[in-house]
Amino acid sequence: MVSLDEILFGIVSIPVVIVLSLFLEGIDRKANARMQRRIGPPVIQPFYDVLKLLRKSYIVPVTAAPYIFILAPILAALCAISSTLIVIANIVLKTHMYADLMIVIYLMAMPSLMKVFGGSSSGNPYAAIGASRMMTMIVAYKLPLLVSMIPAAIKGGSTLSISDIVQAQTQKGVCYALSYPSTALAAVSFLLCIPAEAGVVPFDIPEAKTEIIHGTLIEYGGPYLALFRIAKSTIVLTLVLLASALFFYSDLSLIWGQAEYGFYINSALVFIVAVAIMLLTITVPRTIFARLKTGQALRFFWIIPLGLGLFGSLLSSTGM
Repeated sequence: MVSLDEILFGIVSIPVVIVLSLFLEGIDRKANARMQRRIGPPVIQPFYDVLKLLRKSYIVPVTAAPYIFILAPILAALCAISSTLIVIANIVLKTHMYADLMIVIYLMAMPSLMKVFGGSSSGNPYAAIGASRMMTMIVAYKLPLLVSMIPAAIKGGSTLSISDIVQAQTQKGVCYALSYPSTALAAVSFLLCIPAEAGVVPFDIPEAKTEIIHGTLIEYGGPYLALFRIAKSTIVLTLVLLASALFFYSDLSLIWGQAEYGFYINSALVFIVAVAIMLLTITVPRTIFARLKTGQALRFFWIIPLGLGLFGSLLSSTGM
């Protein structure tokens, strides 16, 4: 059974997760602007955007299936926040929280699927095109993303528990990305999949504002669009935290001999690493690359990330 502490942790952490995810988006937008020699919006601009959307009215199209159209953004936000809560609990509190990597993978997939269902239910042809592209992208990057986690799971003791993988890195004293060739290759594969899961350039093919006018989200506005915005930002937070946990975790409290402050030291380090991963995998690519075509994205993921993940899994099975 779930303990009272875990229930309280979940309730208290929900607003914290939303704030952190929007703050991370603000850092991304500010860094992107600076790379383009612009001043850019303030870091807290995503908060203004979400609050403005929450105050606006919403419209359900006449051609839409109303229940699916309304439930899709709600489920997307709930699943995205749940995935982040599980990852944070496993990293910071080092508790299983009755969930493992497979649950996180399923929860991370839900926002994309909800965009497909919600967009398809709207009756808009642009949304239908976006939904078709979204399904193609899911086929493209989900398998490489899943395969890239296998070496970390094997090195962690053949487990799917995130907390066990974190503990294994703590005992080893060096993060997995720097420990074995197999996990180093897997880390690169995972990082290459992050921008596609986050839905940013060059893999924002399902939304493509200049081509299909925001695709699956074209009919959404007001609080429903705000929920999809929160889901997208939260998934980014989940991804970078998961990368930090699986491949880049280090327990500095053991190195510095400050075990009593371990919670604060490690929490700060995890967030700093997460910000660095976001800048590397999301901000830089969307600043310097143009959007890929659907076929190009499919070939890229099934050749490079999938190849690296499979080779890393083969090496990890041999002990390397």
